[in-house]
Amino acid sequence: MYNFKINKTFYLPITQLFDAFHKPDLISQWMAPSTMRVVHVVSDFEEGGMYRVVLEDTSGQSFLLHGEYTRIRRNDQLMFSWAWENLVAAPGVTSVDIQFEELDENTTEIILIHSGFTNESARDQHFSEWKRCLEKLPAIRFH
Repeated sequence: MYNFKINKTFYLPITQLFDAFHKPDLISQWMAPSTMRVVHVVSDFEEGGMYRVVLEDTSGQSFLLHGEYTRIRRNDQLMFSWAWENLVAAPGVTSVDIQFEELDENTTEIILIHSGFTNESARDQHFSEWKRCLEKLPAIRFH
């Protein structure tokens, strides 16, 4: 099995950054790589709850992502499964583990580990897409 790890620091309070990973109105602002966009998000945010994200590329093709929240420790750790519904070469069900560390009241570091890939190609593609998505986080409009 293959995995990757991303360490990234954000100049955002830990509560806002944690919320960005589960609140539909926030997910829709950043969880799409490159020119793709999020068109629909459903999030039943509790352990055992399901989420579903529909992304769309510039040609209008939809990509459906879903999973289950497996561990929720507010402002500390978030774990969930990750599976694509409509990709021919989908890597199957993988796992995401995100740890949040408050560096000061306006600075948070995350450690994101995405694991369970059966090949290097799928791992590398997801690594690249996660990096592009995470670059969008600082521009989120929080309410």
